[in-house]
Amino acid sequence: MADIEWDPEAVAHMWERHGVTPDEAEEAIDDSDALLRCPDPASRSGKSDRYVGWSDTRGELLVVIVVRHEGRRYGGNAWPANDAYRKLYEGRREG
Repeated sequence: MADIEWDPEAVAHMWERHGVTPDEAEEAIDDSDALLRCPDPASRSGKSDRYVGWSDTRGELLVVIVVRHEGRRYGGNAWPANDAYRKLYEGRREG
């Protein structure tokens, strides 16, 4: 399983806004077909990565943000993927 540290505030935000748990997010990161954008193109600091992967528990594709800091990885956020991310993911799996 992914070696991610989860801040309680990030966990609460993820659950309250998106209904996603850390375990579901880590499943998406661990998906062998996951897309990885390193660094995340939306990152201002350049220290975060964006994963798009499948969570078996949810039965859904998730986008997960992970922040790299001093050799550690911290969970930042996760949410269900939109159509654009689903197309990218499916295109990669088929191509």
